[in-house]
Amino acid sequence: MAKKLFVPHYDEAFKRKVIEEYLSTGCTKAYLLKKYNIDFKSAIQTWMRILGYTDPNKELQKPKFGKIIFTTLPKQIKKKPDTNLNELQKKVRELERQLEDEKLRSEAYARVIEKAEQELKIPIRKKPNTR
Repeated sequence: MAKKLFVPHYDEAFKRKVIEEYLSTGCTKAYLLKKYNIDFKSAIQTWMRILGYTDPNKELQKPKFGKIIFTTLPKQIKKKPDTNLNELQKKVRELERQLEDEKLRSEAYARVIEKAEQELKIPIRKKPNTR
């Protein structure tokens, strides 16, 4: 006689509790499966799909097809010390200065074009309704 398998049915509240714990604490799925004595290996992943949750860690996993794209992992970002703060502030100031220079250059070009249109009496800028 074949052995009958017992497949437990979990209510939606329990599923949501486990999913919320996974998303909020950063625990691994394997840890939560063991903690709540869930035998179905891909239960959390299946429940998330059915209940409409998205897994933020999914983008860090290997794609099924094509090339593997390596991204910066959150752990690597956290490991960097804050010693680069002054360097980053200098970079921001430099970029702000460059942006201001480009704004001035753009304004100067606009004035040169405007002056040329007035003196030469020819349209240089493209009109909005032309093709």
